[in-house]
Amino acid sequence: MSVRHIVSSLRRNRLMPLLLVAQVAIACAILCNALFLLYQRVGPMLVPDGIAPGEVIGVDQIIASGRSWSRAEIERTTQALRAIPGVKFATPVMGIPLASSMQITGLVAGPDGTKTDVDVYMGDDMVDALGLQLVAGRNFTEADYEDGGMGIGDGKQRAAPTPVIITRALADRLYAHGQALGRPLTRVNDKDGPGEVVVGVVRHLLRYKMDAAADGRAENSVLVPTRITGSPLLSYAVRTDARARGRVIKAIPGVVKAQLGAGLMPGIDIQVRGYEDIRDGVFSSWRAAVWLLATVCVVVVIVTAVGIMGLTGYWVQQRTRQIGIRRALGARRRDILAYFLAENFLIVGAGVAFGMVLAYAINLFLMRHYELERLPCSSLPVGALALWVLGQLAVLGPARRAAAVPPVVATRSV
Repeated sequence: MSVRHIVSSLRRNRLMPLLLVAQVAIACAILCNALFLLYQRVGPMLVPDGIAPGEVIGVDQIIASGRSWSRAEIERTTQALRAIPGVKFATPVMGIPLASSMQITGLVAGPDGTKTDVDVYMGDDMVDALGLQLVAGRNFTEADYEDGGMGIGDGKQRAAPTPVIITRALADRLYAHGQALGRPLTRVNDKDGPGEVVVGVVRHLLRYKMDAAADGRAENSVLVPTRITGSPLLSYAVRTDARARGRVIKAIPGVVKAQLGAGLMPGIDIQVRGYEDIRDGVFSSWRAAVWLLATVCVVVVIVTAVGIMGLTGYWVQQRTRQIGIRRALGARRRDILAYFLAENFLIVGAGVAFGMVLAYAINLFLMRHYELERLPCSSLPVGALALWVLGQLAVLGPARRAAAVPPVVATRSV
């Protein structure tokens, strides 16, 4: 039977098709947005962090009372931390991966004008302190470092571009074929300055602002060679021998207070945590959201499948006599089966089409009221295809029962 005949039959019996279309449309809208939100949460959680496992400690919330820490105080504390047995590296930093009281961000552009937001890590010897793996270029040299500041270059005009190290993911985003070495990195808000030049690429480094980690931006990180010489808020990255990390974590607060105790802001506890604990704390709420969204997706799929099976089964029962007549006129079982599959394909297709429009409208509402990312058009076909396949599988049972109706049913009254 042609599509025209199927459509003509549906127009004569509008209620059941309309109910199926409405159900599929609502399910498609919910599923597309739920899958998009699920992808937004799962993606950053699966990105390797690049940090030396079991060795890195983040020390944060070292806040001065009404002033900034001096160069002498910072250097004295740094030396004291390095003297703790088991410590390999200890360096003052502005920015700790995944969690930091001090967050420095920026907007940069590659040579072709591609722009993206980045998180900036500033400090001395950060590659070794964090255990990062260089995959191209070099580490910072003594000549690269300048005294500390709150942003890339601290607003100072250098005669030459500032050398920076970026992640491989950022290199792939901004440069053709990821070839970033020796290439410029332009600060969008400071195009008149000398800018930066990429001297090295590390394999992985997560940003500390994970709320901006959507669309593959979880590793938009830049390392800037800086010696922290004055700041009201101080953080440290400490790398230890894995076996000594527990002892080092217990020793750090006492060492810091011994060096800076008189100047520490009262009532503020120094935060000392292993990197794995930092990561678990950041992603705990993300994991809860993943479970919730996954449950929503499963429930939508089950309810939709049961709904299609129930409505289609009822509709088949109402047309038992019609099916019997077609069988008596020579229609084979596979003809009946093909008819119901084709009919359901058209109904689900109409529901999916309306559902994609509804999904986009819901996404616009969520963007306006909850600052959600825009739903990419590429996400719509995923939910649509899933429902289309689900619709065909759900109707298979009722369609097979319809195909099994014997011709003798045509002689009975229903």
